Amino acid sequence: MDLLRGQRESIRRLCGGLTLDLELFHRAPVDIDVSCFGLDAAGKLSDERYFVFYNQTKSPEGAITLEPGPASGSVRFHLQLDRLPTQITKLAFTAAIDGTRTLQELEKGYARLLDGQRETGRFSYTRADFGAERAIVVCEIYRKGDDWRFNAVGRGFNGGLKALVESFGGVVAAAPKPAPPSPARPANPAPARPSSPSRPGLFRPGRPGPTAVQNIVSVLPPQVCARMDNLARQCRGDTEYLSPLFKNMFSALAAFPEVAKVPIQTVLCADASGSMFDMYRNGRIQRAVDKAFAFAATLTDSASMDAWAFGAKSRQFGAVTMDNVRDYTFAEAGGFERWMSMLNYQINNEPEAMRDITMIYGGQHRPVLVLFLTDGRLSSDWAIEEILIKTSRLPLYWQFIGLHGEEYGILEHLDEIDGRRSDNAAFLKADDIDDLSDLALFNALLANLNGWLASCKDLME
Repeated sequence: MDLLRGQRESIRRLCGGLTLDLELFHRAPVDIDVSCFGLDAAGKLSDERYFVFYNQTKSPEGAITLEPGPASGSVRFHLQLDRLPTQITKLAFTAAIDGTRTLQELEKGYARLLDGQRETGRFSYTRADFGAERAIVVCEIYRKGDDWRFNAVGRGFNGGLKALVESFGGVVAAAPKPAPPSPARPANPAPARPSSPSRPGLFRPGRPGPTAVQNIVSVLPPQVCARMDNLARQCRGDTEYLSPLFKNMFSALAAFPEVAKVPIQTVLCADASGSMFDMYRNGRIQRAVDKAFAFAATLTDSASMDAWAFGAKSRQFGAVTMDNVRDYTFAEAGGFERWMSMLNYQINNEPEAMRDITMIYGGQHRPVLVLFLTDGRLSSDWAIEEILIKTSRLPLYWQFIGLHGEEYGILEHLDEIDGRRSDNAAFLKADDIDDLSDLALFNALLANLNGWLASCKDLME
């Protein structure tokens, strides 16, 4: 099975059980370090023994083992997922370049799943998928009930392996200074070379402390840091639950400082057709609104997010702000049941919503990000493709997010759309908005947005 970025598949279904090999291969004129991070439910590396890399090739019980691969440039992780302790809920597999060179030099890369010697799935990528990144999260394997799932991620970090370690809550110890030559020896031998700060030597897990915060502040524009401080101060009482979302967004943004240099308006557009009813009723869409708002408020001084919903028709509702975010889907304009009634919930007309959004925001000279929530079964692939081609000459970026759906059609083949001026769309598929940790979600969204901004600066002049 050829896996696409954002695609998720059952490990039991692909490999027949929970014992398998994951092979990572890279062809490049530079050395690439491959690692596995065993993460807890908070998405953190709370136990350094589950950081498996070139200097620590096995987890304590042997459930994760790093071995040389059969070909030059390949390594294999032998995994026995049922032997992992319950606190390990996700394995993140990464690749990083030491030094200042970037993944633009990557000729070919892939991650493939093996049941014995039989390949059951492959996620491929090349230099065309990256810009200035020096590290990537290639893929993840995470718990889902009594099963585990594979997630093709393919998102990058500009900061190399050190940035990866810190994004998972670890701290890379500073490299020791070389000892001066002894005065008793007349000869002056070359001092020992200190280890590179991007290759962890002494590693300790833990919560980001003042040093981590200072590092984030140092790479982001002052106005963005002031914006984040203001948002944090507003997380009191009914909005206190947003505090960890903002903290994760602040941390994620530090890996993509280019995104923070220009204000970005975010528009949330949510499917409100009948098939989405249960997700609204059980709060899944509200949680999606919470996460989207934390993302949007960080990127602009207005600290708000425009909101639309669609069925057969589309409509703009009141902006999401700190004052109304907590129960937005249950209270705004009468709540989601009222939305479905007024928009004709029997049909989901994505092109209608996309045309309306283009009419309102397409004439702006600043970047606009549309977070488009859908559960699939699109009304018209060709109409969506036509809109994406036409809007590729506008500063308008479409980030489609699939939730608990199927039959996503053209959204799973965006790379095949020819005739676009810019790569103006991406698709992220999740069975549940909580399948991804907040940090992983924000990193994925920022990685896609960062790539688009770098390729279309002329559209905003």
